[in-house]
Amino acid sequence: MMLAIDTTAAVATAALFRDGMLIAEREADAGKKHAETLLPLIDDLLEENGVTIHNIDLFAVDIGPGSFTGVRIGVSLVNALAFATGKRIVAVDSLATLAQSVEKTEQPVCAMIDARNGNAYAALYQAGNTLIEPCPIKTESFLADLPQDTVFVGDVNVQNKTYPRARFVGFAAIARQMCAKEEVEPLYLRASQAERLKRESGEQA
Repeated sequence: MMLAIDTTAAVATAALFRDGMLIAEREADAGKKHAETLLPLIDDLLEENGVTIHNIDLFAVDIGPGSFTGVRIGVSLVNALAFATGKRIVAVDSLATLAQSVEKTEQPVCAMIDARNGNAYAALYQAGNTLIEPCPIKTESFLADLPQDTVFVGDVNVQNKTYPRARFVGFAAIARQMCAKEEVEPLYLRASQAERLKRESGEQA
C-alpha cells in the first residue's frame, strides 16, 4: 500500500493506494494550519480503511514548490514516518502533480503556480516528456514563448484554478517507484520572503 500526502496548497490532503489504485482520499480542515491537521488527517484516513502505518509499503510526498512552511511540514513528517517504519519515499514536485490532473492529451501541458508580483513557478510537459523542468519564471514573458495550443493547469492563466492534491501525487509516484529514497528534501525554487528580506537588508547595510 502507498500513502501519499500533499501540504503545498492551502488545504492538506492525504490519499491511500492499493496495487496502484486509489482507494481513499481525505482533506484537512481548511481553517487550521497544516501542523495541526496533518497527523490527525493521516490517522483518520488509515483508521477508516482498516490500515495502520505499518501496513504502508511506500510513501509519496509533494516536495514543492509551494508554501514554504507547508512543504517543510509535509516533507519532515513523511521522512519521519519512513524512518520509523523502514520504508522508502517517492518525491513528486508540485508542477508534475498538477500536470497529472490533466486528462491525457498530445498537446503541451504547462503547470503554473502563482508566486506573486508577476512571478510564478512553471514546467512544461508533453506526451510524458518534460520539455521545461520546474523553474521560477516571469509570467508574462514565459507565456509569450509557449506554443499556442498549450493546455494550462494551476492557478495562473486559467479560468478554473486548481491546486496539488494527494491523489495526483500518488498517481505521479506510481510511475516513479524506482526512484524511491530513504529520505527526501524540499524543492525550493526561490528563497523564502524572510530570506530575501534578510539578504536585501544585508546588501543595504
